[in-house]
Amino acid sequence: MYASPRHREKCMLWNNLATVANSHNLPWIIAGDFNELLSSDDKLGGRPISLYRANIFKECLDACNMADLDFQGPRYTWTNKNDLCSLIQERLDRFFANPDWCVLYPEAQVTHLPRCSSDHCPVLMELEPQPSIRLNRPFRFHSFWLSDTSFPKIVQNAWSIESGLYDSIAKFEREASEWNWVHFGNIFAKKKRILARLGGIQRFMAERPSSFLIILEKQLQAELLNVMNQEEELWSLKSRVNWMV
Repeated sequence: MYASPRHREKCMLWNNLATVANSHNLPWIIAGDFNELLSSDDKLGGRPISLYRANIFKECLDACNMADLDFQGPRYTWTNKNDLCSLIQERLDRFFANPDWCVLYPEAQVTHLPRCSSDHCPVLMELEPQPSIRLNRPFRFHSFWLSDTSFPKIVQNAWSIESGLYDSIAKFEREASEWNWVHFGNIFAKKKRILARLGGIQRFMAERPSSFLIILEKQLQAELLNVMNQEEELWSLKSRVNWMV
């Protein structure tokens, strides 16, 4: 859902939510940009929050029997992206659920992901978070390799030595995997590293914002945009080659 920044329209939404809550006794959850704060802890910088509007918001949540779900990641989900002297950060995006919903999904987890080009960060809801398990992947030949001019040299090196078929195949798999990581896999690894650094910076920004961190965040976002453009070209290449094959 999205709450209007205008107070009058927002109050209409709060009343409508209370009406919906009174019309059923089912498990339910509401999520989105509520454009409202519940406490002073939800804002850093700018003018103090309006306690009057915050109390109206709280009354709506109480009427709906809603609880604010906890989160992981940076505290604030929105920023005005200004310099340090006029920087404002707020937690506007939330997940609320009633007790019946929480009983159904006791392991539910909300994560504030690193903010990229938008002034809001993505918010991820996982009903049953699973631990990440890394498995050894079998060797796979990718058809888009054929479009790279350096790939024939990998094939030539693998079959240029006087050895048996098994040794040549093993050498090709090893060198092709290393070559693929250098040419293509590093795009995904670099994207993952940049996102991790952005997440760390935005967590620090929620506690101790500084001009250095603001500049560094902008630099990383520019790097991320460049990597995402490379990733887009890679997927485009894959789709073209697969279509031709």
